[in-house]
Amino acid sequence: MKTSVLTLILIVISFGSHAQNEPYPYPSLSPKGKISQNVGNTLIQIEYERPAVRKRKIFGALVPWNEVWRTGAGNCTKISFDSNVVVGGQKIAAGKYALLTIPGESEWTVILNKDTTLYGTAAYNPKKDEARFVTIPGKTQRFYETLNFDIEIIPNNARIFLSWVDTQISFDVETTTDEAIEKWMAEELLTRKSKDSYLYAGAADYWLYRGENYTEALKLADIAIELDEDNGWARNVKIKLYERQELYDEAIDEIQKSIENVKGREYPDKREKENELLQLRSELERIRKLKED
Repeated sequence: MKTSVLTLILIVISFGSHAQNEPYPYPSLSPKGKISQNVGNTLIQIEYERPAVRKRKIFGALVPWNEVWRTGAGNCTKISFDSNVVVGGQKIAAGKYALLTIPGESEWTVILNKDTTLYGTAAYNPKKDEARFVTIPGKTQRFYETLNFDIEIIPNNARIFLSWVDTQISFDVETTTDEAIEKWMAEELLTRKSKDSYLYAGAADYWLYRGENYTEALKLADIAIELDEDNGWARNVKIKLYERQELYDEAIDEIQKSIENVKGREYPDKREKENELLQLRSELERIRKLKED
């Protein structure tokens, strides 16, 4: 017995000595992953450790049904927002949260918890939950060997996807981007407080991008041109706004004005002027064909 104990001690000492001399050669079974995405005015980041299937049964076995799961391996998965958002329909203050889940066969509960120090779920305290909501799982066509997070941008908002094996859940993140921009435009642009032509052009382009408020967008583009008649961006936005509304005569008129504007301007590089005129004439022909059709 004494010999066996002594042998074990020598093995441990030998391993410790070896570990100090050489780096640990084996890859992590659940390598760390991180996804970061700017969504409107908000930076969303997810940090997690990515377990693999490795021929095991996952949901309902390795990850039991109806029990709190750290949604990864090792340290709890963390999600952070650098501005206030709405997640799963619930208001969330800017900050970092543990992203926990309760997987179920027909529905999952998603939890944002204030304790980001969790390793596993033994110390999980539901009193520290910032939000809880339910989402319905679906099946994927692709097989995910390792746990995967993805952030899809839905203009100025996002949808977060969690996928593993053949199962996927998702939930929405709404930012304050549109609300903040519209408030700023009302205070700075619609009052004509700002004198920056490009801010007006950007606002007109914003509404074009959103596919809304075309009348207001045209008004903003007109102010931009009034402030700077050489603002080609504003003129181009006006053309697109007219085309979007099938106001082809107005679009043609605006293109012709743009051509005359370019002709009367001085360019450091003549090729740039020629390219702009070529592009505008091409647009003129395209819009004329649209009108004829």
